[in-house]
Amino acid sequence: MNNFPDPFKFAIQFLTRVSIGRHLHYRPELAGAAVTWYAPVGLLIGCVLALTGWVMADWFQLPAFLVAALVLAAWVVITGALHLDGVGDCGDAWMGGHTPERMLEIMKDTSCGIGAIVSVGLILIIKFAALVLLVAQHDWLLLIFAPVISRAILSFVLLYVPYVRSGGLASLMKPNLDRKAIISVGLFMSLVFAFLWFQGTIYALIASMIGYLIIYFSLIKPLKGATGDIYGAVVEVIEATVLIGLVAAL
Repeated sequence: MNNFPDPFKFAIQFLTRVSIGRHLHYRPELAGAAVTWYAPVGLLIGCVLALTGWVMADWFQLPAFLVAALVLAAWVVITGALHLDGVGDCGDAWMGGHTPERMLEIMKDTSCGIGAIVSVGLILIIKFAALVLLVAQHDWLLLIFAPVISRAILSFVLLYVPYVRSGGLASLMKPNLDRKAIISVGLFMSLVFAFLWFQGTIYALIASMIGYLIIYFSLIKPLKGATGDIYGAVVEVIEATVLIGLVAAL
């Protein structure tokens, strides 16, 4: 992996549990440049999911119910539950925070409340149910859509949504975001998916917008911006809604 650019390696290091060899330390310019690579890293994650599904279903002839569970397990393992942690914190904040200040305070609390348990549980149940239906199709390209689209949208959220915690890591890297590169990658990925399955792409994109609006009205609008936990919730909620969109397009 030494021949790959450092921003790509940093994106892998940050978004997954995949070892890249030499650990890259956080620098605002490096982290900002890495955002352009979020969608391609999503493609790598999607390939792992597709490979897992293919091996378990076509090689070992396991039933769709079990294959879906194993694909979901691989999904959680390769990402290190990074984004699910954000879902949990946002669930607690949304359920227990009646003011923006209180919501931000709850997000910083490392303890896990009922909002976290319910929100993480619901996300996993929705993903599992959708995966059962998708893996039954034995079209493994379907498993690539959600990781890519969710991380492409995350890059746009980082680009356009204010960061509410002053001095946070995201606020330091924002000036280093490459707007043209992020937009170009997002458009390119959309065109590739449209070529692979036009109807599915339209449904997935519409579903992803619904997922984003859920996060926007429940968290971003009240706080007038985003936090690291909200970034994680964006990924997980959009992944779940994209899977629903793909099922609806079948």
